Amino acid sequence: MRSLRFGTATALVLLTASLASCAAAPQPSAPVEHSASVEQSASAEPVETPTPLTCGDLVSSDDAARALTGTDGTTPDPVEAVQPSQAVEQALLTGAGGIACSWRVGAGQLGISAEQGDWAYLSVEVLPDAAAEWVPPYAGDTPSEEHRTVGSVEATTSAGETGWWISAPVGSAWVDVRVTSSGLISGGSRFEGAAFAGVLDAMMPAAETTFAAITTATAEQLSWPHLPVRAGEARCDGGLDQAGIENALQLDGAPVKYSLADARALPIDALADAVEARIGVFRCELFAEGYGYTDITVVRDFESVIDELATMPDIASALEPVVLVGAVDGETALQARREDGPRSPVYFTLGQTLYGVSSDGAATVAGAIIAQTR
Repeated sequence: MRSLRFGTATALVLLTASLASCAAAPQPSAPVEHSASVEQSASAEPVETPTPLTCGDLVSSDDAARALTGTDGTTPDPVEAVQPSQAVEQALLTGAGGIACSWRVGAGQLGISAEQGDWAYLSVEVLPDAAAEWVPPYAGDTPSEEHRTVGSVEATTSAGETGWWISAPVGSAWVDVRVTSSGLISGGSRFEGAAFAGVLDAMMPAAETTFAAITTATAEQLSWPHLPVRAGEARCDGGLDQAGIENALQLDGAPVKYSLADARALPIDALADAVEARIGVFRCELFAEGYGYTDITVVRDFESVIDELATMPDIASALEPVVLVGAVDGETALQARREDGPRSPVYFTLGQTLYGVSSDGAATVAGAIIAQTR
């Protein structure tokens, strides 16, 4: 999604020598022994510092097309695009110092969690310095026990209603390669009738080049830009005070449980969990009997992520700009386009913090957070 490059060049310093003269009659000059080395130094090429890997270094367009070829055998023409259901996760990954790459064939996912339409995505996600936290992808309700050798790496694979995964700790990084598609539950997928193993076979070239690039990469090549991580304590007070949230929801005295969930204190079951733990995501979760759940996600110092979300390919069909009560110039709010209407999540910025609210009346809850903060 974001791809910033930094490069430095090594400057060459040329040394010159001066010959001293004396008052006596000039004497023949002695040969200068080092003149050849000076000339060679002057003509030497600058040495460039390796720059961070790009998506093009991980997966070629041909390998992306192979991974996304359906059962009709027609080779598609993938375009770079982000699946709306994965957009927030990928934005947080890049903010955490990882890289997220994805390609799409078909018309694109129509909205967050939408299964309809004709689309499929290949995504590659890498989080450096997370190999020790790696866990295998799930197959149903339990971690998968299916394996494949990808180059020199033993990887775990998974296939099912959520798509196909090839995942492994590669060097010092956590790497996921996956394919998702419409119609896997309702029918009509472009992979309908294909054996699960056959789709994984088609993903292997993309996985092999990705794993090879990460395995041989230098530290500089795995040093992608990142945002600050949370330094302070996770707390559900101030702008997140329970009273304001209850009033916004008009709970009318219903029994309420309001609790804090800090990603740094929770088990890691997926790459997204490792990302959230690294950057210090926390949630304030309110449950009211008879009203259901309200989840407020808080990411300190990640306000710039929302501008990235707004400009991602395919995201316009999934997130629409909204105006929240109390917001000021420079603050942005996006609401998910979903069929369940009132529970459509709202993502917004307030100061330097990124918030996400999933609740009945999500925009009203967001307004209460703004009011209590200001």
